[in-house]
Order: sequence, then structure tokens, then C-alpha cells
Amino acid sequence: MTEYNAQILESDNIWKYVFDALPDLIAILDTNHRVVKINKAMANRLGVSPDAGVGLNCYEVVHHTDSPILECPHSKLLQDGLEHTQEVQEDNLGGYFLVTASPIVNPDGELLGSVHIARDITERRKMEKKLEKALVDKEILMKEIHHRVKNNLMMISSLLNIQSHYINDPDVKDLFTESQNRARSMALLHKELYESGDMKDIELSEYLSTLSKEIMHSYNSRDLNVDLGLDLQKGTIDVDRAIPLGLIATETIINSFKHAFPNGKGKINIKLYKDDDSFVLIISDDGVGFPEDLDFRSQGNMGMMLINGLINQIDGSINMKRENGTQFIIKFNDEEPIDK
Repeated sequence: MTEYNAQILESDNIWKYVFDALPDLIAILDTNHRVVKINKAMANRLGVSPDAGVGLNCYEVVHHTDSPILECPHSKLLQDGLEHTQEVQEDNLGGYFLVTASPIVNPDGELLGSVHIARDITERRKMEKKLEKALVDKEILMKEIHHRVKNNLMMISSLLNIQSHYINDPDVKDLFTESQNRARSMALLHKELYESGDMKDIELSEYLSTLSKEIMHSYNSRDLNVDLGLDLQKGTIDVDRAIPLGLIATETIINSFKHAFPNGKGKINIKLYKDDDSFVLIISDDGVGFPEDLDFRSQGNMGMMLINGLINQIDGSINMKRENGTQFIIKFNDEEPIDK
């Protein structure tokens, strides 16, 4: 028995050593919220000796209240016998703690109390708050950048518009109108980003709707009477691909206005829909059609060169059909490529 008692004593000493060596704040509580034992870390944080709080209610010792706090994990454990974890801010302990109450049961399964472990996460919470503030500051900065870029692009568009009134040559006037619409396309995107709460993605259907109406207005104010049909499914796209996509749409619509309607009348239809994990954008007109002997991919005019160059930036594809006019089918993934 002497050897057995020595083993028990040694085990008890090891347990006490480990209990007091752990940096987490540990308390053993009974089913009446009374403190059975606290470790040195808990005692040091409270500024008392390890035996000072024994027999007292834990909420009196820790929280200086006359009843358990609302988020007390020990109270929850007493209700269902399960382990509970709760983040608690406690000024008496000097910060934020992740508190876990684990049940203590006897061999018959009767609940005797809990092991109450509080891990100091104050520094982590401070860092999280700093990161949250940095994120807010970044969003404010991004909104201001988008706002200023939008204003600058709109100013460029307005200057081009003013200058075009002094030009009589229709071909040169067209160049100014095209450049004006390109600037307006990018300005509109920055406007959408500025007005939305999301600095990364935009609602594609709203953007394309507004963009196409802006372009139609700029051309229909002249000697054209072209109707616009829209069938746009909702969906978001990241800003890195929205810019080139907006320019692709702009160039395609401009191409229809310039070449499809020699009699000054017609209709442009724009359709956007999801096809599995891709978006499909179809821009078509009922005009005279793209010349049979020309390949749009090898055309030397600026609009077609821009379209073919920009399609690679959105990791997409473009095809053309000559059916009752001209139809451009643009397909691209609905998620940003991983390697971008």
C-alpha cells in the first residue's frame, strides 16, 4: 500500500503541477457555480491567492456580479450537460477571452460541475479590430478613387462632345463620338462601383442596360431611329473583367450603329444569360449584315481590333453569325480565372 500511496501522491503532484503550469485561466466549478479550484494563472489575473476564491460563486469572484452573466457557458452546460464555448469580454480580467466549459461527471454519469478554461484572445481581437478599420479605410479610399476617376472620364467625354460640335466632317465627327462612348463606358463602370457597397463586383445586367441606353442616345440624337431590345439576366462580374467587357459591348453596339442601318432605322437586341458556369452575351441587329467576304477577326478598323484584343482579357470567346442581320456571341466564365 505504501508504494501505491506514493504513486497516487506522485500523480496528484503531477496533476497540480500541470494545472498550475498552464497559461490558460482554469477554474473547476460545481453545479451551484461555486469555485472548487483555480489555477495560478487565474489567481494571478484576479490578483488573489489560488485558495482565495474557493467556495465562492464564480460570478462574484470573476465578474463582481450577484448572478451569472447572460453568456455564461457554465450556465448553458448546467442546462444540457454539454460542452459550451463563448467569447466573453471581461474588464476584471483585462480583455477578451474564449471560454470553454466542459462537463465533469462521475462514473454513473451524474454531472458534478465543469472545467472552465478561459484563453486570452485580447491581442487577437485588437488585431481583428485594426484589420476591420483598415478594411473600412480601404473601402473609403477605393470609393473616392472610383468617384474621381469617374469624374475625370466624364470630363473627357464632355470635352470630346463639345469639340465635336466644331467639326463638320462626318467621319471625323464619328471618331469623336466613338471616343466619347469609350470614355463614357469606363466612367459608367466607376460610377456603378462608387454607388454600390461592393468595390470589387458590379451587377452586370444593370451596367449593360445603362451603357447601351447611353450609346443609343448619343447616336439617335443624330439622323438615326434605332430601337433597343434588352433581355438581361442578373449576375455579377469582377471589376477586372467588367472594364474590357464594357468596352467590347460598346464597340459592338457602335459597329451596329455605324454600319447596319444605312436607311437610318432598325433594332439592336442585347441578351445576357447564364449557361452552366458561363455567361453568354449576344448583341445582334436586324441591319444589312456583315459583308460575307470579310472576316471580323482580321479586320483592320480600330473597333474590331479592340474587340478581338479585349476578348482575351476576359478569358472569353467571340463568334459571329449572319442571320437576319449580324449577331455577335460573347461567352466568358462567370467567375474570375484562378490565375488572374
